Amino acid sequence: MIGQAARKQKEDVQYIVTKLKRGLSRLDGLVVVALLATAGCGGGNTTSSSNSGSSPVTSPAPSPAPAAFSGINLDYAPEGRCSDDNWSTTTPVACNPQLSFTTCTSGVLSSCEQNCQACFNSDLSTMKSLNVGTITIYQPNYYILTAAQNAGIKVVLGLYDDSVIGLAGCTVGSNCTYGGSQFPYSGTSYANAMFNGACGNITPWAPANFCESSTNNNDPTYVAALNSSSGQFLQNGTVVGIQLGNEILGTDSAATISMAAQNLRTALNAAGFGNIKIIVSLIEGQAAQFCTSSAPPAGVDYIADHVYCSVGSSGGVASTPPVWPTGNDPAQTCWTQVQSVFATDQASCGAANVFLGETGYNTGCPSVYGQQQVGNGQSFINDLVSATCQSQVSGPVAPFLFEFGDVCPSGGCLAGCPNEPLEGNGYFGMYFTQGYETKGTLTPKFSSIPSLTCP
Repeated sequence: MIGQAARKQKEDVQYIVTKLKRGLSRLDGLVVVALLATAGCGGGNTTSSSNSGSSPVTSPAPSPAPAAFSGINLDYAPEGRCSDDNWSTTTPVACNPQLSFTTCTSGVLSSCEQNCQACFNSDLSTMKSLNVGTITIYQPNYYILTAAQNAGIKVVLGLYDDSVIGLAGCTVGSNCTYGGSQFPYSGTSYANAMFNGACGNITPWAPANFCESSTNNNDPTYVAALNSSSGQFLQNGTVVGIQLGNEILGTDSAATISMAAQNLRTALNAAGFGNIKIIVSLIEGQAAQFCTSSAPPAGVDYIADHVYCSVGSSGGVASTPPVWPTGNDPAQTCWTQVQSVFATDQASCGAANVFLGETGYNTGCPSVYGQQQVGNGQSFINDLVSATCQSQVSGPVAPFLFEFGDVCPSGGCLAGCPNEPLEGNGYFGMYFTQGYETKGTLTPKFSSIPSLTCP
């Protein structure tokens, strides 16, 4: 759908334009543990250093199996929540500073470890109060993972889109990048410079050590370790799945995605994390071209199916601008269509392999559609929960509602109302930030927050 494509373009731009500079905030994330490269997949230059302050994570015990899912899970795109940007650009970036930043200014998130962590702690605490068991995040963020770990919430961890090429076997020194920044790893060594952390050509790298340029490590890309003494997100079972990019089929071929998945699986198994699932997200209708004989390509465990209702050829709730069903019960009409499309996609890839990774109801511009669509949005969530609890929709993982918070400025955006700038993902959230700014107090959208658990 147009709305989903716009969201993906926004994420891709955000990955590319955000690069670490000394003293500035940076999008950090997944890290690479240095594993042996598999045949046909080149490894980058991997240098260990006593200055890194870290030792490799070696053969940890397998992580525990994911807890049973009950009720509804939640998608979380936080750039409209924990960012200093406040829509000064169309691609606000959620805070994710290096852990070594210690100078804090009141209210500033991007360069203050404590403030950034407090913002995400607040959000995850709210999710915990809703009994959310698992969230999907769309790019690596050390602080979200820490907040989830502390709250006891599981995470499907999305990777940057360019990590798919890196994992599949990019050309080191040429087209290997991590979040748009040069990265000297490829294949399983890329997968592993994510687990143990990296500072340019040095891995492992302790997350709390400041990463900066040096004579032999110019303009290094920093990656906060997924598994270190600071936060064992893999070993302790916080991360239950790793998602390869977001809606990348078409940008990358099924063969490339499969190679990335197989290399990631090799790295996970070698490090003792065989229980972590490898996931690919697809836009509705792509399952038939991605899967063969009712099964995903090699290396891929699950498909996260992104399904939103549409209204003929005129668009749907995820279009820009959105178009809603009409009639006596638009929410039920929308949910019925979502179920139908999801069932078709499950048939293409196997019901045991496909879960509903995104669905939701855009409530539109608060000033224009508020009275009409907010009630419908609440009804859609109730229908989703009811159908899930009655086993009318099923999969290897319970459905994920898109999403936790509205991601658009106060003046509106094309994803929520006509004739406005294309900024953010629209008004799918259960909450919004006061004043629709990118940081501040959470405000519930609905008169009563819908239950996300089965009675």
